[in-house]
Amino acid sequence: MRDTTCLERLSLALRTALACLIVSLTTLYGPKPLKNLATFPAFSYLTTILIWLSDAEPTYGEVLKCCVDVSYATFQTAAIVLVSVLVVGPASLGISLVAPVAVAVASFIVAFPASTSLLTKRIAFGQIVLVYVTFAVFNGEVAHVFMLPVHVAASTALGAIASLLAVLLPFPRLAHSQMTKGCKLYAENSLERLNLFVEVIMARDNTTAQVLITKAASLSSAARHTLKSIKIHHERLAWERPDTRFLKKKQNHQGEKLQATEFLMRGMEIALGSCSSFPLGMSRDELTNLLEAPRAHIAHESAPTLKPEDKLTWLPEAGSLSTTSLPVYFFRYCVELFRGDVSSVRQDSKRVDELSTSKTVLDVLSVWMARERFVFAFKCSISLGLAVLFGILYNKKNGYWSGLTVAISLVSGRQATLTVANSRLQGTAMGSVYGLLCCAVFQRLEEFRFLPLLPWIAATVFMRHSKVYGQPGGVTSAIAALLILGRRNYGAPTDFAITRIVEASIGLLCFVLGEVLVTPARASTLARAELKHCLDAVLDCIGSLVLCSEQKNMPLSDLRSKQAKLNSHVEALERLTSEALTEPNVPFLKPLNEVSYKKVLVSLSKVSDLCLYVCDGLTNLSGAHPWDQAITHDLKSFQEKLHSSVKCLEEITCTKTQARLQKELQKRKICHDVEAGTASNDNYSNMEMGPSQDDAERFSVSFVKLLKEVTEKTSGSTAEEVVKSETTLCLSSLGFCISRLMQETVCIMTEITHTT
Repeated sequence: MRDTTCLERLSLALRTALACLIVSLTTLYGPKPLKNLATFPAFSYLTTILIWLSDAEPTYGEVLKCCVDVSYATFQTAAIVLVSVLVVGPASLGISLVAPVAVAVASFIVAFPASTSLLTKRIAFGQIVLVYVTFAVFNGEVAHVFMLPVHVAASTALGAIASLLAVLLPFPRLAHSQMTKGCKLYAENSLERLNLFVEVIMARDNTTAQVLITKAASLSSAARHTLKSIKIHHERLAWERPDTRFLKKKQNHQGEKLQATEFLMRGMEIALGSCSSFPLGMSRDELTNLLEAPRAHIAHESAPTLKPEDKLTWLPEAGSLSTTSLPVYFFRYCVELFRGDVSSVRQDSKRVDELSTSKTVLDVLSVWMARERFVFAFKCSISLGLAVLFGILYNKKNGYWSGLTVAISLVSGRQATLTVANSRLQGTAMGSVYGLLCCAVFQRLEEFRFLPLLPWIAATVFMRHSKVYGQPGGVTSAIAALLILGRRNYGAPTDFAITRIVEASIGLLCFVLGEVLVTPARASTLARAELKHCLDAVLDCIGSLVLCSEQKNMPLSDLRSKQAKLNSHVEALERLTSEALTEPNVPFLKPLNEVSYKKVLVSLSKVSDLCLYVCDGLTNLSGAHPWDQAITHDLKSFQEKLHSSVKCLEEITCTKTQARLQKELQKRKICHDVEAGTASNDNYSNMEMGPSQDDAERFSVSFVKLLKEVTEKTSGSTAEEVVKSETTLCLSSLGFCISRLMQETVCIMTEITHTT
């Protein structure tokens, strides 16, 4: 898989270099009328790089969509510029203090609509900067004023057309073919994980099993990335084949099938990770027969036709049932789900989620979107206006670059501002230095200075995927080298490089200032707040589970909607955590505990998945009531302890200072060092943590008793034996999922308490 990824990135690097080469040859050696029309070659390069490096895996459909976005941005900018020229006049726009105001107003107009894409906004921002700074440079005395937007549009179109040619030559890079490769990679990954599961079950000791489980977990992470790529390419099919818009339901089936398959694979992984001892007492032949259905499903083969009486022939003896055997039964349950319609495992959850959230979305969407749009538009207006103002004050002739640096940096959501600014500045410096070195080497061969661009553009594609520089560093390093090596008649390269680095620094300072003014909250602070929402969502899920145990015929829609809410909060926490971990450490602010938050995220993801398994298990029981009084009592007791524990943690985390925190802990009769994670009071866990692993163990014991009662019932016919097998398997998996859910919740609370 790693070799395939490297080849894909190399292919993208060559296509990106080809697009830049087309622009370079056109602007340097193209027909004179064309060169006179596209008078801003720097913006042609910028358009090309934004199309190819802003997206991780551009295909023909995505590049075609980008060309449409670029066209829309060009028409939008032309309309704004023409209106401003007619209303204000070119002489007024040439005043140094008027141009930044015009840029700020025009940027606000461009940024406010929610219907336009980020690329449309970035291209429009860049075009606005070019036009109004040009007015300022020439003091409003621009020959053929109405031709200025035409020159900007032609330069933009050149970059878009070069990108389109690069994605088509020498053969088209289609989203459909990328989807096919992704599905093949996912199938290979899943089959390899199944082989690892067999080795885990046959492992001779716990150490060997844990090593294999860790390897399977890494493969699972790679599978999630592959599924994300498949989903992205699936969304682009509509641009390559418009007829797929009318076959949306059929097209979505493949994606839902893959997501459901991954869901069951994660369940099998959770089951094996919960086993306490190895080997599990299965022969290799038994495992081969057991995993026949998953292998056939993953390999896209038709599953063998099963008669009703042959579908489930496994029934445990009452004496073999114990709390340690529940993970094995859940593993069997996940395998049996492969025999049916796998895609239906998660469809009910999606449908209920859509129905439960539609009213809420309609109520708050308009207000929230208006606020978000205004905030983003205000941020763009402030950042671009200040960047153009200070850029013109420093160097009027090169005042473009401060504004263009901001134009390609703005995003509608949150981002790690300081990290992005640092990566962009480093990328600008590296690209400029590379350009100057090549100028020195090719000093007497000026006609061939564009040749060293090709390997550098290819290198920036790989830089774009690195953790150090990422997309911001890759984009700016490519642009910096292109502006020096891909143009002529801009003066001495050394002077230009120094001036541009200074202008880029001015732009990045204004970018950081705008981000801090509009979104002053740090990602670590928001992550801690989001963690509270996750805990509340876990409480809601367990509360719904308690209601299911108390009311015999209660619908599962409430539990499914609560699980969907928990899943959305977990995804938000994951985004904020990844952003917080890239933030620089500030001496007087407490950083985020990386190890603890990653552990909490893993546990929360498992809780979310386990809630879905619980819903599926209750659905497969076909209305049977699996609860008894002891189980309901254990669940309710766990919920009450968890509720008091969450409220206690919220009160403690609201305490700002260490002195007040110690006083609060003394009030609760606890001698606990929250930084060291130690507690001298042995009752601390029981009194403040609330639930413990003993509660989960108690629940497992109660559920095993219920299982024994079911298996000890006698039955006469074979059909009744099959029904009893299905009921026993569903009950055992249900007991494992709820018990495991309780254990993961306890782990979450313990980790949070030790890092508060």
